[in-house]
Amino acid sequence: MNQEKRTNDKNPIIDLNDLFQKMLFHWPLYLLVLLAMVAGGFLYMKYKKPMYMSSAKLYLKDEKKGGGEEMDALKSLSLFNNGKNIENEMEVLKSPILVEKVIAANGFNIRYYIKGTVKNEEIYNRTPLTIRVLSDSSKVGNYVFDVTRENNLLKIKQVNTTADTSRQLTVKPGEAFTVAKDRFVINYAPLATADPANTFQIRVDSVAENAYDKIEDIGAALVNRDATVILVSYSDPVPERAANFLNALLDAYNGYTLDDKNRTASKAIHFLGVRIDSLKDELALLEKQEENFKIQRGITDIDASSKLALEQVKEADVKLNEANMQLSVLDQVEKYVNNPSSSYPFAPVLGNIDQTLTSMINRYEEALKEKKRLSLSLKPTSEILKNVESQIADTRKTISDYISGYRRNAGVVQKETQRKVNQIQGKIANIPTYAKEYINIKRQQGVKESLYLYLLKKKEEASVAYASNVVDNKVIAPAFVPEKPIAPKKAIVFIGFIAAGLVLASAYIYFKYFLNPRVLNKKEIEQVFDLPIVAEIYQQDDKAHDMSLQNRSILVEQAFNMRTNLKFLLTGVSGTPTILLTSSVSGEGKTFLSAHLGNSLTVGDKKVVLVELDLRNPKLSQFFGLDHNVGVTNYIIGNKNLEEIIKKVPGTEELYLISSGAIPPNPIELIEGERMADLISQLKARFDYVIIDMSPIGIVSDAKSISNLIDCVLFVIRYNFTLKSKISAVSENLVKGFFKKIGVIFNGIEQDTFHSYYDQYSYAESKQHKTTWSAIIKKIKQRIV
Repeated sequence: MNQEKRTNDKNPIIDLNDLFQKMLFHWPLYLLVLLAMVAGGFLYMKYKKPMYMSSAKLYLKDEKKGGGEEMDALKSLSLFNNGKNIENEMEVLKSPILVEKVIAANGFNIRYYIKGTVKNEEIYNRTPLTIRVLSDSSKVGNYVFDVTRENNLLKIKQVNTTADTSRQLTVKPGEAFTVAKDRFVINYAPLATADPANTFQIRVDSVAENAYDKIEDIGAALVNRDATVILVSYSDPVPERAANFLNALLDAYNGYTLDDKNRTASKAIHFLGVRIDSLKDELALLEKQEENFKIQRGITDIDASSKLALEQVKEADVKLNEANMQLSVLDQVEKYVNNPSSSYPFAPVLGNIDQTLTSMINRYEEALKEKKRLSLSLKPTSEILKNVESQIADTRKTISDYISGYRRNAGVVQKETQRKVNQIQGKIANIPTYAKEYINIKRQQGVKESLYLYLLKKKEEASVAYASNVVDNKVIAPAFVPEKPIAPKKAIVFIGFIAAGLVLASAYIYFKYFLNPRVLNKKEIEQVFDLPIVAEIYQQDDKAHDMSLQNRSILVEQAFNMRTNLKFLLTGVSGTPTILLTSSVSGEGKTFLSAHLGNSLTVGDKKVVLVELDLRNPKLSQFFGLDHNVGVTNYIIGNKNLEEIIKKVPGTEELYLISSGAIPPNPIELIEGERMADLISQLKARFDYVIIDMSPIGIVSDAKSISNLIDCVLFVIRYNFTLKSKISAVSENLVKGFFKKIGVIFNGIEQDTFHSYYDQYSYAESKQHKTTWSAIIKKIKQRIV
């Protein structure tokens, strides 16, 4: 429990200073990554398509923000409301319908390229060949043709971008050909600068799909909140096409707005023309009836009383028609406000509306416009949208109440006029029959004439309004051909690549040192063990089996350092020390360290014996080039005595070895027996140091079985090999009191790495070996990887 608490208290915390030192140590890595990123930036700039932005300024007339005197004068002649909502108009500019019309009319969905090895070069307005779509161009799309000129013929290859199939055909320039359901014709006009050997690529995109793609590149924004000037922008890889598309879009928008304004007036003119033609035929028929009546009766006129009655009834009919017409207008208004989906502004074909009702309708239409604008950006549950809908409902109710009152008054006038008409008709009843018939004919004729003249007047007013409808949008700054691309920006690209390189290199260092599951430095050991580190040993690429103590190599120096620190650790131990070397798993170097530790302890004519007690996987004898078939197991089972199993290690002074012997099926039973204790006792009596190479403590419990015979345990941890999880599991066994003294050896540290702490030992070899390029390259490699 205490060990767990201590381990938790020492959880690794990232030390920024330590991280910075590691980053500084790996400066060749950063240099290499930065060079690669700069090269990547150059490649990106070379092959990335540049984007050019063209812009134009469009003035929009907005009644809420005022207009010119010219427009006020035209408005006085117009029957229809011309007000605009600026936000809606900006959306119209980017509407798919308008953009599709521009693309189809100007062929912006067709692009030409010169094929290259790495990328294709787009050509615009200077292509030697042009393709024309003979079928419906609005429904054609998504074709790719590779065109090569051979012997005055065009070799066309259709490239299927969605499958690995293609189709080839050969045609003459100007000859039509069919692909799928569409027909095309390609004309070839070679340019002076064009290479006839070039292969051209033609892309014919779908107009609808291309429109939605281009909408993403169209921007529209107010110059400032108080102005009615819109800044319209468009981005394209070809600067000339950016300007041409934008100018075409503004022209199409102006045409669209003018058509929209003329649509209501045109409908009214058409309706009035049809009605006038019908009344003209009816008047001609009545005139013919009058003529026939006079011929049949032989009269040319009627008496004064009949004329008076005729005039009175005609006047009453006109008033009655006006009252009926006004009621008809009220019906139109009521139908309009009760159907919010109706197109606005409201414009009655016949009749007039008083100023009060006009003001109400204008407020109603403004509320509808506001609702439409807000619905583009707000959810239906928004409180703002609900408030606007409430205003619309209140205004609709006010208009309905007003119409109800107005209809009551108009109904009274209608009844009074009808009463007068009935009175006059009563007087007409006393007139002679022939006069009565003539009056009825003249009466119908008068009513038709009045209605005809009224409709003719309205048609003229509508025609004037139609003629007065002008485009009140003005392009005050046409689109220009941009000279410099907006993307990619060189500075931003290189800064981005360099920043990405720094992040990647730093992430690599962070993962390598802080998230590595293997042990890389002694701090990580100290976070698990509260034990002294007896030695830190370099990884040996060669001379690992050289047991000479005279070469003063780094290994010898480190072995002597380990010997010195071990003596401090053995303070208080009397008699011959028994030292056991173990590890968490096999392969961490305990056998190698046992050999060199034992060899270093022979200095001063000390006798040292190595005991190969890893009975499961013995390697110590093999390290010295000796046979392990006779040894500990033979002594324990009693068929060999001590003298027969002790061997002198060749190439050493006072170093001896007891091999493991034959590998037994039950190693733990042999190790725990009395013969094992007797063997250790005899060795301690004959030698100055007893060093035991034991099997890994993290795998089996052999070491714990003889813990009472051991004075000191050295636990071996190998750099970038031993898993942190393994030493955490082993640490509990080491500190629970099984062993008297415990030390740690950090083995296999790679030279020229950040964790190499022994540059002071390299001086001896530096005097003997000159620095070579291979050594320099090796050191740089260590700092990179």
